[in-house]
Amino acid sequence: MFNFGFLWLALSIGSEITGTSMIKKTHGFSKLGPSVLVICAYALCYFALTRAMSTIPVGVAYSLWCGFGIVGVTLSSMVLYKQKPDFPAIFSMLLIISGGIVMNTFSAM
Repeated sequence: MFNFGFLWLALSIGSEITGTSMIKKTHGFSKLGPSVLVICAYALCYFALTRAMSTIPVGVAYSLWCGFGIVGVTLSSMVLYKQKPDFPAIFSMLLIISGGIVMNTFSAM
């Protein structure tokens, strides 16, 4: 049977990436539009994360949320803010992704 927890987790990760990526555009929460987007994105993020954790072990859900959030925010910062990760950053993101895959595939948690 399909575990809908992973859909909730994907929604949580996506909204966390959105919220975190937009923080810079709030200019200290002085701009209303981006500030509302950040607050709504984080509210959705944590709601979806709680739903995901009802069917996915906490350690697995949180490690995937953190790891893929880091990678997603880095990728979005490349697009939004023209930031370029260097080799150590790229290598580290590959380790994060592979760690998430290994944990999700082989962990018996």
